[in-house]
Amino acid sequence: METLVLSPLFWLLAIAGVTLTGISKSGFAGGAGVVAVPLLALVMPVPLAVFLMLPLLLAMDIKTVQYYWRHADWVQLKSIVPAAVAGITVGGLLLGRLPEDWLKLLLGILSIVFALWQRLAPLLGAMKGAAWLWGGISGLTSTLIHAGGPPINIYLIARQLPKLDWLATAGIFFGIMNAVKVIPYLLTGDWTRDLFLMSLLLLPVALAGVWLGRQIQGRISERQFALCCRALLLASGILLLAQVFWP
Repeated sequence: METLVLSPLFWLLAIAGVTLTGISKSGFAGGAGVVAVPLLALVMPVPLAVFLMLPLLLAMDIKTVQYYWRHADWVQLKSIVPAAVAGITVGGLLLGRLPEDWLKLLLGILSIVFALWQRLAPLLGAMKGAAWLWGGISGLTSTLIHAGGPPINIYLIARQLPKLDWLATAGIFFGIMNAVKVIPYLLTGDWTRDLFLMSLLLLPVALAGVWLGRQIQGRISERQFALCCRALLLASGILLLAQVFWP
């Protein structure tokens, strides 16, 4: 940990990853939130990167919900939150046991296919059990590598929610998920005080990123917003596959 604290590269990657995640949270419904862990994994073990990010994600979620909660689609939340909790439960049991590359490969392929194939949205929207499928996958991948954004955005894109409804619904969804994830993370015994203190040092960066995201989303149209989310989904998928094939 002392080596990390003294490493300029660590702080550069951490600030970049946390800022992008904050912008993504309040500006693009978490579509690029997957970038932080892969960036941090360049200089620290993935499990440590996951533990480092959780307090920051919780802080970002709280701020995002403060911005948009009045626009939340509670009908959608009632469908996807129970599925996410189930996914978190499975993910908690698999923490440290499931090869990360398998998860990254599947998630990366799904993200890229959906981002490039617009006709897939109506099909996913009409799927039976789509809320349980994507909500559950989001809970699972979020618990293991903080990559819950692409799966739930696949579902929300298919539902064609208005921009503010989308941001509010995603913000509350991620906030509930990350709060629930505290339980399995604590049970591992690997979440140390030093990691938590490092998270606190990065808290101003996280809040600045959320503020920037809100400023950006207020300056783009609904159509531009949807295109940005697809672009972020594509970028997330490429980044996940890059982590698998060029570690």
